[in-house]
Amino acid sequence: MTSRDETIQLHDTYLSRHKLPLFRQFGWDVVEGKREGVFLWDVNGKRYFDCHVCGGVYNLGHRNPKVIKAVSDALGHLDLGNHHLMSTERSRLARKLVESAGATSTGERMGRVVFSSGGGEAMDFAFKMAKGYTGKSKILCLEGGYHGHTGLSMGAGDEKYTKAWNYKPEGFMKIGLTDLDRIETFFDDETAAVSLETIPATLGMNVIPRETMQHVRKMTREHGILLILDEIQTGLGRSGKTWAFQHYGIMPDIFATGKGLSGGIYPITATVYRDEMERVYEQNPMIHFSTFGGSEIGCAAADIVLDHATDPEFLAHVNALSDFFRDAVDDLAIQSGKVSGIRQVGLFQAIEFVDVSTCISAVARLNANGVFCVFSNNDRVCAQFMPPLVMTMEEAGELMTLVRQSIDEAEPRDLSSSDFFSTQTEARITSANRHL
Repeated sequence: MTSRDETIQLHDTYLSRHKLPLFRQFGWDVVEGKREGVFLWDVNGKRYFDCHVCGGVYNLGHRNPKVIKAVSDALGHLDLGNHHLMSTERSRLARKLVESAGATSTGERMGRVVFSSGGGEAMDFAFKMAKGYTGKSKILCLEGGYHGHTGLSMGAGDEKYTKAWNYKPEGFMKIGLTDLDRIETFFDDETAAVSLETIPATLGMNVIPRETMQHVRKMTREHGILLILDEIQTGLGRSGKTWAFQHYGIMPDIFATGKGLSGGIYPITATVYRDEMERVYEQNPMIHFSTFGGSEIGCAAADIVLDHATDPEFLAHVNALSDFFRDAVDDLAIQSGKVSGIRQVGLFQAIEFVDVSTCISAVARLNANGVFCVFSNNDRVCAQFMPPLVMTMEEAGELMTLVRQSIDEAEPRDLSSSDFFSTQTEARITSANRHL
């Protein structure tokens, strides 16, 4: 078995020599070993609560036995499949995704699905579809947002994700979170779509108010502009509903899902869109492909995930955990003097600290004490706090004991000597919306 030191040396030599110093600064220098349920262990046996879950990949925990069985059974008679051919597994999963979105009170529904292998690819397709369907070239998106690291998805994210690669994306206009209440003032004849994470994750999990999101939906509809919602982190039960947009009583024109759709076992993502957009394919039905998109093995994993994400009892458990963590963090805010509150919809949540320095120290102490978590990269006053949705109440109580201990131990740090903090914005939002 390769030791921790040997793995670190291999990583330093063949993967990235610049990440390790940063990992060490925040306690992220973990070499993964065993993993199961809500926990992961490093190769030396130290146990961590996983409160990062890879942005939602492990919503059903690590190595979920139902997902593993479904994938193992599929491996007995399936392989990736051929994207040129029709597939029973892909077709059934597409129907399940469309049906999971439900309908609004006015009868709006989703209609069709394109599968991909990664979240950036799923968002790339969403942008392609918006431009192809409308014949317009401009997408409005958020400053400090994040949609992935591929071409179009990277262009829709914060400038730092493109600047390092000398990539100057065209067709994306960035607006601030507080501009959403007057979104219509940014529309022009070339505006194809507005693209948002339903709850912006990397921007600090600031919760867009219900009336604001409904205003965006109303204005985009009135002006013939599409609404794209990125549900890659917020979807599949994470918010306490199957999709976070269901909290707002709206239906987007296009939404993307991924991460958790994999069940943590096999990569699969999807872009779901309105039926009438299918006309983009009329002249050339073969205009878009994804070789690994909608792998038939991945469909087996995703089927189990959707069973959970649409199950009322499962969602009730997510909301019960949400109530528990909100009460616990509210108590911490009163007792510690270091915590401002919790930003939360379901278990899509972040602990907000009084300042960036305290947050950074708390993240380091959490990791030292066996709680693996990260701060939000574009709003570093808050630590993302996303345990698996299958966590038990007993495990939640044990987790909060470690959180309280870690916050008690946190001391503000001098960040002035850190290149990581001196070259990037420390905090984008000074006044956060915390709940719907």
